[in-house]
Amino acid sequence: MFSVSREFSPCGKYCAYISQQGKFVVHDVETSAVYQVYTPNMHLNVPCTSFAWIQVGEGEKKLKKKSKKARSSLVENGTNVQLMVAFGTSKGGVAFYNLATATIERTCKGDGHTAPITAIYFNASHNPDALYTAGADGNVIEWSISQCSQQRVHHIGVEKLTCVLAHADTILTGAKQLKLWNTENDTLERTLIGHTSNTQLLQLVALDADNVYVLSGSVNDRNLSLWSLSDEDSTSPVSTFALDDVPEYVSPKVVDRKLHLIVVSRTGVAHYFVRDMGKLTVKRPYRASHTFEIAVDTVSTKKQAVDRLPVFVATVQYSAQQEQILLGYGSELSVRFEHVPIEEDVKMNVIIREPLKVLEGKTKEGELKSKTPIIDSDDVEYMNPTNSNRKTVKEVEIPMEVRLENLSTPKTSSKNMIHLLVQGLHSRDATLLRNVFAVDDSDMVQQTLGRLPPQYVGALLNELSHMMQMKTMHVKTAVCWLKHLINIHASQLMALGSSNLLANFSTCLGIIEYRVEHLNSLSRLRGRLGLLIDQIDRSKNQAANLDDKSNMNVLVYQEGDDSDVDSMLEKDDTDLPGSSNEEMYDEDDDNDGDEDEDETAYANGNDSRGKQRRNGYSTQDSYRESMEVSD
Repeated sequence: MFSVSREFSPCGKYCAYISQQGKFVVHDVETSAVYQVYTPNMHLNVPCTSFAWIQVGEGEKKLKKKSKKARSSLVENGTNVQLMVAFGTSKGGVAFYNLATATIERTCKGDGHTAPITAIYFNASHNPDALYTAGADGNVIEWSISQCSQQRVHHIGVEKLTCVLAHADTILTGAKQLKLWNTENDTLERTLIGHTSNTQLLQLVALDADNVYVLSGSVNDRNLSLWSLSDEDSTSPVSTFALDDVPEYVSPKVVDRKLHLIVVSRTGVAHYFVRDMGKLTVKRPYRASHTFEIAVDTVSTKKQAVDRLPVFVATVQYSAQQEQILLGYGSELSVRFEHVPIEEDVKMNVIIREPLKVLEGKTKEGELKSKTPIIDSDDVEYMNPTNSNRKTVKEVEIPMEVRLENLSTPKTSSKNMIHLLVQGLHSRDATLLRNVFAVDDSDMVQQTLGRLPPQYVGALLNELSHMMQMKTMHVKTAVCWLKHLINIHASQLMALGSSNLLANFSTCLGIIEYRVEHLNSLSRLRGRLGLLIDQIDRSKNQAANLDDKSNMNVLVYQEGDDSDVDSMLEKDDTDLPGSSNEEMYDEDDDNDGDEDEDETAYANGNDSRGKQRRNGYSTQDSYRESMEVSD
């Protein structure tokens, strides 16, 4: 796998890239051989994150002593031009690498970026002495090549910049959005809307002074977009080019107002486009006129499956003829460059080549495929079943540094958290700060910040700003710490003044504004979804209640036997003395007007009617039964 940072030299003789191990590798295009490999010394130098080819004239560069290697300078227009490479480092500085001496010749003076440099841009036609760098701190710095110093800092924003491009009096920066800035007053002119992820490619296409375009490609977008910088009202792409995967390298060339464009995708396929710049449209993406793939010959490998050699770089600027393109394919271990003709009738070109391992060299006839190691018989220990499982224990003295590293950090508590926090902020130890920020308990955070000395408030605020640029989990912890920090140390923060306070909180405010930019639309969407979910739940509950009511019995009636009723009546009649039907009838007939006896009976608690009512019968019912019996 190659990095996205890969470029041809201005003369087209060399092609360079940064490997995954941080090495700067230069290939000779004519011989396909490795010309130079620069490995940064981690103790003295810092690894390079991006690079750009530059040309330094003889008048601008003064050499102390002209060696034989220095004579390999380029000759253009009768003047000697020294070919060099500008490195953007992970410490935010710029260093110049001399290809003739294969050493870092000088480094630029200045504060530089506070974060690694993510992109570097140089355009000799725009300004041969200016070099532009973009960093993860959200700034764009302009450097002077002749003075080897920092000239101007453009504060773009707080988000991480991934690419940069300069033209005339404007700077185009790429992140999740493309933004065009005015360099004179550092104001935003317009925002180019179209990409959904971080931009990783920017290439200038200039027809003339009045027609300037820019090609851009993002990380998760399979289309390459073309923007117009000359039209001040244009905020959308004027055309797009469809690919099979994410673009990783682009090489444009304008011939007779026709754009000859070749793009290399992540799958290792080269796409070739030819379009008239006066007839561009944005209705649908353009398809490639030709595609180029490299396949491995199955005859030499004796495999049924066909393997692919990925194309990692391709260009139409340095091809031998106009009807040819220059392809570079292979891997980091071995790369081959080849001029391939363009056939108009063939749209999909599959080029069959032998594997690069076979091309590098074949084994000699007398050479054995396997080598037998030479063993000294005095140092050989023969094992038997009795001592085969026994392992010899060697005494290895562990250094004190390793022992200290193996000591586990004690579990954070309310007592030692403040000591760990102060020690981590003072020494900027990422491990200690990670252990402290891993605690998201609100009470413990409040107690810790209550003991924090005022001189460490600014350092803690910077660490929280870096955490808010990470993933959601880190942002949640940073917001918790930031809330308690503002509540507890409000007096110290207000004493800084409005200008210093705004400078300290600019990063946090920018991130918060960016994250809550679409909060209103999301909240409205959340409310609508809540209403829909409530209605669905309510309808389900109503349906469940109807099912329960349909299964519920409204009335349950159980008819008993006549024998049970008769037995109950006989039992009640035996309990009441003189409660036969005839006596009850006679008693009612004789005592209809005798109120005294009724009152006496009521006072004594022997009311026959109450007893008869309590037994379930009334005097009228007994009268009807006596009449039926007499009949």
